[in-house]
Amino acid sequence: MPKELNGWSVEALRDAVNEVEARPEAGLLTWKSRVRWDGGFGLDVRPESIEQLGTAMPRHFTLRGDHPPELLGQNTGPTAIETLLAALGACMAGTFAAQATARGIELSRLEVEVEGRIDLSGFFGLRPVAPGISDIRLTFDAEAEDGAERLPEVLEATRALSPVFDTVTTARHVETRLAAAGER
Repeated sequence: MPKELNGWSVEALRDAVNEVEARPEAGLLTWKSRVRWDGGFGLDVRPESIEQLGTAMPRHFTLRGDHPPELLGQNTGPTAIETLLAALGACMAGTFAAQATARGIELSRLEVEVEGRIDLSGFFGLRPVAPGISDIRLTFDAEAEDGAERLPEVLEATRALSPVFDTVTTARHVETRLAAAGER
């Protein structure tokens, strides 16, 4: 197997897997972000850190969020729905590439098309329909010189192992609370 495959050091990938296998606590990560609203649908998301084994990996960038004017925004960034679909597509693409790499398959091309639908009647409370995204579709366009016949296996592993796919397809407990004045 080559030293590098699909943009990863094969040895580093194996070392990461071995570390989590030997020390499961090394696989427990906590992501922290802060969202600051500035009017209408406008907001800035600032990822703050990823924590692993008591050590924080600082993050230093901002993701802008908004809506187009036709949906009551100023068009200064993607909608939260676009961001969620982008996160799903990005995680699925990254997981697909990692799973191909773990199987020794060199990808020559990978694109993922993501789409979903939403019924604003749910968001506005006009009808008893779910306000969330439905009919989500991901279409993978992948090519590999050797191992192309194994790409369906890679896709199945991707479905089983993508953190974002798992999160959006499995019911999760999400806690919400209003911070007390002294906590701000």
